[in-house]
Amino acid sequence: MACRKLFFKIAFFCLTICSPNNIMAQTSSKQPLQRDWYRQDPDNDSIAGISLHKAYALLKGKKNKTIIVAVIDNGVDIEHEDLKNIIWTNKKEIPNNGIDDDDNGYIDDIHGWNYRGASDGTIIEKEQSASTQFYKTWKSKFDIVDSNLLTPFEKQHYTIYLRAKTDYLEKQKSKDSIDNLYTYNINYRSYSLIANDDSSDDTKLYGSPKFRLSANTSHGTHVAGIIAAQRNNNIGVDGIAENVLIMPIVATTAGGDERDKDIANAIVYAVNNGARIINMSFSKLFSSDKSLVDKAIRYAKKKDVLIIHAAGNDGADIDSGANYHYPTGIYDDGTRADNFITVGWSRALFDYRLAHPYSDYGKINVDLFAPGSDIYSTVPGNSYDFKSGSSMAAPVVTGVAALLLSYFPSLTAAEVKQILLKSSFKPNQMVNKPQTTLQVPFNSLSASGGIVNACNAVKMAQTLTKNKQ
Repeated sequence: MACRKLFFKIAFFCLTICSPNNIMAQTSSKQPLQRDWYRQDPDNDSIAGISLHKAYALLKGKKNKTIIVAVIDNGVDIEHEDLKNIIWTNKKEIPNNGIDDDDNGYIDDIHGWNYRGASDGTIIEKEQSASTQFYKTWKSKFDIVDSNLLTPFEKQHYTIYLRAKTDYLEKQKSKDSIDNLYTYNINYRSYSLIANDDSSDDTKLYGSPKFRLSANTSHGTHVAGIIAAQRNNNIGVDGIAENVLIMPIVATTAGGDERDKDIANAIVYAVNNGARIINMSFSKLFSSDKSLVDKAIRYAKKKDVLIIHAAGNDGADIDSGANYHYPTGIYDDGTRADNFITVGWSRALFDYRLAHPYSDYGKINVDLFAPGSDIYSTVPGNSYDFKSGSSMAAPVVTGVAALLLSYFPSLTAAEVKQILLKSSFKPNQMVNKPQTTLQVPFNSLSASGGIVNACNAVKMAQTLTKNKQ
């Protein structure tokens, strides 16, 4: 308890170590940004980066340990030239012998697991939308119900159901073939294409240990590269964190929305196989089996595993119940998971454009922002590309969290979360509220009011761990 009290006392002191709080730097929009802009320092470079180079200067000569980071996504190219040396290997499993050597329930899971996989590893990349899934799951209960007889908790679900039903029915007018065949087709059954899967939410041992990515499944590879692409190898890009192993877990899609059972199973797999951090760069507006995912998040908390989640790209205030983006760190009883971080999406310039107009925000439900625009990283086939979104902002935070745990392994998940929020760089900047031209303080858009800052975070971790000894 004494250490925790001290933590909050030192938090505000550490904020000023690496960058001032009241910076109002300006960067000309005519100057092209460097590929590594998001690693730069707000003070020295006048760019809203994460002060990564300063962080490594503080850590020079210090020892670190290997940290496993699970990337729950739509696949990682484990043969990529800049990733192949940092992919997690299950050393307890003998490759391709058809036996579950480590008795974890998964056969030949050498480099993670593919919950969307056919037997040959082909990723089943099409899925129903979240509204279709929700409507399909709950229509037998709510289509014939007398809403006056529902409990307050049931009424909450009923209200969500009506929104999902409206979205589903409106999309029936779509002339898009993908919508008609998959996304808004209530009869589409992806489980029939996934190895050993069925319609039950209790199914766990399905999918494939293989990963056959398509042209549509580059997202997870890009995310993995942001976090931990091999550093200082003179190839491609450097990831944020060193001494990290990426555990690839396929549970999301290229079209439609992820299934809750895939996400819950993926979280549990990551926890049981040694991950200390889980990156989840996806979100959706409806969760047909939220309790299943909540149970997995609670399990991760019990095992001291940090989950970092993208806020979403709708420019919405996700403090509003109608705009919650799932998974969420809020349980149905209103309590919050202290091992769960939600990340908004910021840009490079200290002006009205700092918060991206498509980033979701919320003073309660978004914890902090991170650079997410024009992020250069790995994509399949030994290639590299720029991508933007809260999907890129989340792994920036994950990379900083992995850096902290690598050098300060005694930190708990909750302590890492508090360090990242308390040490975030807080620009005194008016910005356009996402999806509007209304000027609001940047610090009104998230719980911390700031942008993740690696240098501040390292300095705070140094002080906290020193006082733990």
